Amino acid sequence: MHDYKRAIGELERGIAKNSAEIRESLRKLGEYLSYREAETLTAPAMKELHARIQELRRELPESRQRVKKILQTVAGNEALEREIRGKRQQISELTKYNGEICESIGRAAYLAYQSLPVSGREHDELFESLEKQEQALADLEAEQEALQERGKSGKFFKIFRESGRSVYVKGLLSLRRKAVQKTYHEVGKRISESPESIEQLEDRRLRETLAPYEVNERKISAVQRELDALLADQEKKWSELKTLGAHRSHQKRVREIESEIQRIEANMQDEFEALGTLFRNSHSGEPQDTEAAGFMRRMRELGQDIQKKEKRIERFKAALQIDGLENQLGNLAGRVSRLEGEIESRRREVESLRAQIADRQKQIQRLTRIRGSKHSLLEEQSS
Repeated sequence: MHDYKRAIGELERGIAKNSAEIRESLRKLGEYLSYREAETLTAPAMKELHARIQELRRELPESRQRVKKILQTVAGNEALEREIRGKRQQISELTKYNGEICESIGRAAYLAYQSLPVSGREHDELFESLEKQEQALADLEAEQEALQERGKSGKFFKIFRESGRSVYVKGLLSLRRKAVQKTYHEVGKRISESPESIEQLEDRRLRETLAPYEVNERKISAVQRELDALLADQEKKWSELKTLGAHRSHQKRVREIESEIQRIEANMQDEFEALGTLFRNSHSGEPQDTEAAGFMRRMRELGQDIQKKEKRIERFKAALQIDGLENQLGNLAGRVSRLEGEIESRRREVESLRAQIADRQKQIQRLTRIRGSKHSLLEEQSS
C-alpha cells in the first residue's frame, strides 16, 4: 500500500510539472504570436488580446525609463549637493578670513588718516568714534599703570582700596579693547567697500593690507558664481523630480513604479497565456507556422503524458481500494466467525437451561404426589 501511495505521489508531481510546462508553453506561444501582425490572427478575440499586449508592451519601457530617470536625477542631485556644500564652505572660510583682515585694514586706514597733513573732512565722521575710543582706551591704560605704581609702595588700606579700583579698571580695559577691535573691524569693512576712500587715504601699508582682502573677494565672487550655477542646476533637478512625482520620497516613488512594472509584466504573462490558449483551441490540427507548430507538438506530448499518468494513478487508486476492501472483508469475516461462536455458545446454554427446566418440572410432579391436596393439607393442620 505504501508503494502505491509513493507511486501516486511521484505521478502527481510529474503531472504538476507537465501542467506547469504546458502553461509556460502557452505563454511562450502567446508571446510569439504577439510579435506577429494582428492580421495573421483569425479570431476577433485573439486580435483583441494582441492589441492589449501591444498596449502593455508600450507601457513597460516608459515605466522603466521613469525609474532610470529618477535614480539618475537623485544621484546627480546628491553630487550637486556635495559640490554646493563645498562651495559654501569655501565662501564661509574666505569670508571669515576677510573678516579677520578687516581689523588690520581698519588699523592701517586709521594710521593713514592720522598721517595726512590735514584730516580730510569726508573721513572725520568715519574715524571720529575710533579716535574717542582710542583716547578712552589710552586713559584707562594710563590709569591702570598709575594704580600699579602706587600699589608697589603705600599703606595697607590705600593699597586695598586701589587694588579694588585696579580690578575694576582691568575689566573696563577688556571691554574697551573689544569695542575698539570691533570698531576697527567696522571701519576696515567700510574702507574695503569704498574705492573712493582708499584713493583718498592713499597709503602703501593700506594697499598691502587690502591686497589679500581683494584677492579673497575676487575668489568669493568666482565661487559664488559657481555656487549660483550649481543651485540653478539643483533647482532644475528638483523640478524634474517633482514632474516625476519623486520630490518628496524618491524611494517610495521608485517602489510604486516597480510595483506597476511587476503588475504590467504579470498582466502580459496572463495575456500571453490567454492568447496561446485561444490559438491552441482554434487549431485541432498542426498549424502551418513552424514555430507555433513546435509549441503545439510539445503541449500535445505533455498532455498525452499527463493522460498516461492519470490512468496509472487511477489504477494505483483502484489497487489501493482493493486492498482496503480486502482488509474490510477480512475484518467482516472475523466478526462473523466471532458471532457464530457466540451463537453456538448461546445455543448450548439454552439447551442446558431447558434440561434444568424439565428436571425441575419432574421433581415438582413427584413432590406433588407426595403432598397430595394442598387444601386438605391445611384442613388437617387446623384439626
